[in-house]
Amino acid sequence: MENITSADSFFKIADIMVTPVIIVNNGRYLYCNNAFVADIGYTTDDISDLQDWFQKAYPDVDYQNEIIYCRDKRRGIAEKYGRSSFHLETKVCCADGSYYWYDIYETQLDNLTILTFLNIDALEIENNQLNNAVQQKNLLLSMVVRDVRDPLFDIKVLLDNLAHNKADVEKEQFDRIIFDLALHVDHATNLLNAALLRSGIERGTFSFKPDLIDLEAFLTKRYQNLKSRLAQKNIRLLFKLDVPKIMFYDRFILEIAFVSIINYIILAGKQGGDIVISNVEEKYFSSLIITDDRLPNLDYSEQETNDNTSRIFEGFGDAGLINAEKMIGEHNGKLLIYKKRYGTTIWEIRINKYNVL
Repeated sequence: MENITSADSFFKIADIMVTPVIIVNNGRYLYCNNAFVADIGYTTDDISDLQDWFQKAYPDVDYQNEIIYCRDKRRGIAEKYGRSSFHLETKVCCADGSYYWYDIYETQLDNLTILTFLNIDALEIENNQLNNAVQQKNLLLSMVVRDVRDPLFDIKVLLDNLAHNKADVEKEQFDRIIFDLALHVDHATNLLNAALLRSGIERGTFSFKPDLIDLEAFLTKRYQNLKSRLAQKNIRLLFKLDVPKIMFYDRFILEIAFVSIINYIILAGKQGGDIVISNVEEKYFSSLIITDDRLPNLDYSEQETNDNTSRIFEGFGDAGLINAEKMIGEHNGKLLIYKKRYGTTIWEIRINKYNVL
């Protein structure tokens, strides 16, 4: 069997590693694996030995001398305690002139010196992204719990009243209670669908399936499902679609986004009126636009917004909208909102045609 500590064996192993690695053979020959070339940028044509490496990675002479001093000191401590490896955090100048912090692990194995590089800046970015994802999931979970728990509590109260023959209310009031319950249940169902879809995306079990959607048929079907609840609020949906009345996108994601917007509109404190649904077909994108120019009620407090889309949706405090915005953003599109004067709100589901196609 070939000796695993031979240079050829280590070079083969190093080239399939995803971590940047430098291998020095007997202090003379320096080898860079593919990950090192891709991440840091230098090749064996740029650096032929460790001296070249120090000059390239630390062009500032004072900093270079400091790194060499610290490296020698760390190596001496490791040798004193019988250890074959040590590490040192340094700020490395990459081949393109950019600087990144690396935690460099140096290991001595027979006649080979192996340097392994961990990108501290990249790890910090990934950690921040992970923390942000956890915070977003906690936010969405709290909203889903709130929005699902409230209608369930209302249903329980109604059932308790019915069980004790206390539902002696007028038909109009009873119909109103049923309407509110149906609205909350529909909203909660859409939230759960969005949460399940979001979970499927994160687990990798969701398959993005863009399809040619007939917008008129799609919107008509959604309108029929929501018509009774819209009527209770004296809201009508008017379709003003331009040719071609189609959109190429995932039908399930589009449905969740559209229903989330309409549910929010139904629950918003505005007067009755018409909601206009239109579409835009441009060279690079397709859009479905929902325009709500109804006047706010006297007790309706307009929410402040800014140019940060994600913060706009968080400001609305609606888990369905936040879920929809994130799902579309992760699948070649954007869910945008524009606040105009006199209370007009415009929602735009914009799809990047070329990315989807």
